[in-house]
Amino acid sequence: MILKTLPATQVKNRFGRVLREVSQTGGPIVVERDGKPVAVIMSMSEYERWQQAQPQPVEQDALQAAFGIWANRDDIDDTWLANGRSQWESNWQE
Repeated sequence: MILKTLPATQVKNRFGRVLREVSQTGGPIVVERDGKPVAVIMSMSEYERWQQAQPQPVEQDALQAAFGIWANRDDIDDTWLANGRSQWESNWQE
């Protein structure tokens, strides 16, 4: 597949035409800035096809996702948290 490449300025000035072309052809169109590719514009159907082809993330336990290595530790409980917080409490007043 030959990729169409357009400079960012041309895409900005002709955005409606670019969108129409992408919706008709499926794209993609590579957008360049200073001669370097920086973005790709593609149709929604092509994007959805691409997204479905990507590996799906493995569902994680909510604690693991939120706390990483600190999740599922038996030694961390409400008492442990209270002791830790009491050591860091400040008596500073304005």
